[in-house]
Amino acid sequence: MAKISAWMGVAVAAAIAGSIVMRGDFSEFGVVGPLAAAVMLCFGAYRTLTAKSGGLRLLCGAWGVITGLAWYAPSYDFPAFVPVVVAIGAPVLVSAAGLALVVLHKER
Repeated sequence: MAKISAWMGVAVAAAIAGSIVMRGDFSEFGVVGPLAAAVMLCFGAYRTLTAKSGGLRLLCGAWGVITGLAWYAPSYDFPAFVPVVVAIGAPVLVSAAGLALVVLHKER
């Protein structure tokens, strides 16, 4: 389950980076938090996929930060055709699922 969470982390980090690039304004202070969380998520995914020490802990912490940031996702600019329930629920559910996969992982 940790490998699934790690690959989800890579996809989520790419989505966060893509969102930042699409916004185009890198001078905002609000870019720092999501970008730092995406880097931490990539680093945790790398360490988990290569079975290095501390990879699961880092991935779990990164998912926790991403889950916390996902609560603020509705404050970002969503297109008008996206329902409010999806705009609020989707980022939180995806990040909580990634966190649950790491927490429920059993090492052999």
